[in-house]
Amino acid sequence: MLHKLNKNLSKNMIAYTFLAIISWLILWKIFDLTFLSKLVLPIVFLLIYPMMINLSLTALKKIKWSSKPLVEAMFVNFLFAPILMYFLTYIFWLDPKISIALMLLALSPASSMGLGYIGLAKWNMLTWAIIVAFAFISSIFVYPLACHYLALWSNIQVPISLILKNLLLILILPLILWIITREYIERKHWWEKFKEIKHIFSTITLIALYLLIFVIFASKADLIIQNYKNILLLLPVAALFYSFLVLILLFVNKKIFNFEYGHHQSVIFTSVAKNIALTIAILIAVFWKEWQYLAVFPAIMSLFQAPFLMIYLKFSPKIEKWFSLK
Repeated sequence: MLHKLNKNLSKNMIAYTFLAIISWLILWKIFDLTFLSKLVLPIVFLLIYPMMINLSLTALKKIKWSSKPLVEAMFVNFLFAPILMYFLTYIFWLDPKISIALMLLALSPASSMGLGYIGLAKWNMLTWAIIVAFAFISSIFVYPLACHYLALWSNIQVPISLILKNLLLILILPLILWIITREYIERKHWWEKFKEIKHIFSTITLIALYLLIFVIFASKADLIIQNYKNILLLLPVAALFYSFLVLILLFVNKKIFNFEYGHHQSVIFTSVAKNIALTIAILIAVFWKEWQYLAVFPAIMSLFQAPFLMIYLKFSPKIEKWFSLK
């Protein structure tokens, strides 16, 4: 039953995200929901810790077998994608504070949950696991600098000490707890049994994500309504961002790097598929309460990212044939 629930929550991500937003629109006029902001940090932790389940740090031991795709994915993820997002937000005259949210989304590592619903692409699973693990570990060092300097750029005063403290709570602490948990399970020889029920953890993460989206919208209603024009501009920004990334990677991986199809797909789904949940958690934890509404913009982007990736999946058989051509 829980396995079916997990599959349903993953497959219908757009519908549930939309439902979380619509629920806010219905309840906002009836009840004062600002008190829900107190639930944000507990939900964030509930979101992040189960997300570690599919994070395979042991895959890093085989890093040399996927060094080229890894280097490319890191370059795209931490440099090219945020720069591209900056230019798109500049072209569409989005507020610099909104640019922060979208640039943090652009440099976020891929979600380890992505394995659950986009494994249909026949990618190289080892390469995917290496990139996801390396990107997540790297983000622990990248996020503090990115949050600090992006906040200064947009005139948001957030002490670096607060950034480090909050990132410690939502990134490093859950990672350490998961390493301890995994070590305990393996020592007790429960790993095979645990693999049978680990979908429960991704189910908790998905439920927490939808709940968090609802809480953000419900507790920041006035600010969201004031920014409705910027929200509408996310459609062209998202369309250009995802399309351009995919087209560039298709050309580079086929014509320049001569990657095999599995390596190409691993790079695509770790560079283009962004970790919406982690970005929302970062924005909520790092920025002052008056700026937490910025998490709304990555939440809206999830409505565009999921269908884009599913459309891309439809073309995967043709892309596989194209990569097989000499």
